[in-house]
Amino acid sequence: MRPETRVLLAGCLFASGGALLKCCDFPALQRAGLRAAIAALAVFALLPEARRWPNARILRLLPAYFGATCLFVVANALTTAANAIFLQSTAPLWLALLSPLLVREPPSRRDLVTLVAIGVGMALCCLAPTTVVATAPNPTLGNLMALGSGISFAALLLGMRRLGQQAPGEACAAIAWGNVATFPAAFALLPVVGQVPIPGSAGDWLAILVLGVFQVGAAYALLVRAMPRVPAVRASLLLMVEPALNPLLAYAVHGETPHGLVVAGGALILGATLLSVGLQRSQAR
Repeated sequence: MRPETRVLLAGCLFASGGALLKCCDFPALQRAGLRAAIAALAVFALLPEARRWPNARILRLLPAYFGATCLFVVANALTTAANAIFLQSTAPLWLALLSPLLVREPPSRRDLVTLVAIGVGMALCCLAPTTVVATAPNPTLGNLMALGSGISFAALLLGMRRLGQQAPGEACAAIAWGNVATFPAAFALLPVVGQVPIPGSAGDWLAILVLGVFQVGAAYALLVRAMPRVPAVRASLLLMVEPALNPLLAYAVHGETPHGLVVAGGALILGATLLSVGLQRSQAR
């Protein structure tokens, strides 16, 4: 499978998160912790090279992984799936700023044009009025959490890219141990934010199982194998398939209708990304 195809498939699996997370009645951090525990087992099973003890390079990536995953789960519990995913998708903007410094990969001119369009799209999402609904009880705080998740995801992609170039097995291990560390950390934070764990129903556990195995475990297994051969900025652009599908699934399952400005911003983000990828493929031929 082509590395770019692996990234796109990972994005499709990531996209199921918005709708599935809202199917659970678990508190947000309990969802994040349980999902991480199942994902850790999935990654260890799917990636033999992940089965190693963490070293200092791997441990440095754990905070970024925790932020990228936990903050996104909390954001989904507080704001709409569309706002959460579009604001998390600020990752390419942070990558464009950090890549030249950390991995010596300056974005191309085409990437810069795409990033400007993404920036305008993100601004439209932020300008959209916040409306409290059952599945989005605190949109303002949720939007901030989603933005923090985007910054963390950018740091994670850069770290995976760097580890993938130096020692691919360590990049795999970083994802596995990131999930291992997220499980207790999420549960430890439950009382801090006033959340209490609950037993959950069979439906809650089924959703968490699917999230852990496929939406996180299989998706990151695909992504970590692709990152050594895909520049960080390009990978983040390919992952824009996630915000294309995430709101559609949330609308189909929960009836969440994003504000018009969010729709316009999302359309701009996706259109610019698809055009960029299409131009790259045509030049490759």
